[in-house]
Amino acid sequence: MEIPDIHQALQIYFDVMYECDLEKFDQIFHPTSSLFGMQDGKFSLRPFAQYRAEIAVRKPPKSVSQPRIDSVLQISVLSPEMAFAQVRVRIFEKIFIDNLNLLKFDGKWMIVAKIFHDAETVAM
Repeated sequence: MEIPDIHQALQIYFDVMYECDLEKFDQIFHPTSSLFGMQDGKFSLRPFAQYRAEIAVRKPPKSVSQPRIDSVLQISVLSPEMAFAQVRVRIFEKIFIDNLNLLKFDGKWMIVAKIFHDAETVAM
């Protein structure tokens, strides 16, 4: 039962990345979540409010009819309330591999931590 619910949550995540829809952002990212990465050898941490503000002003890939590339690479259910998902998503010319930690709050899966990697660059 958990896997279909997690897939449904991940579809909301993919929609957020493609549409930059803040209503959907609030559905999938827990308000205490953070985004982690390494950029040019430097640690990057963006808390929920900062990441949300970046999504709010980012040009949505949907606005230029960018072909969608989003897929679930792996899901591991750690417990009835904890899961890990690895996904692949395109944002303009970049393909990212995102590792998402999810917890279930009141029956709803939400991302509490995201670690991302810029995996490749594709032609626009």
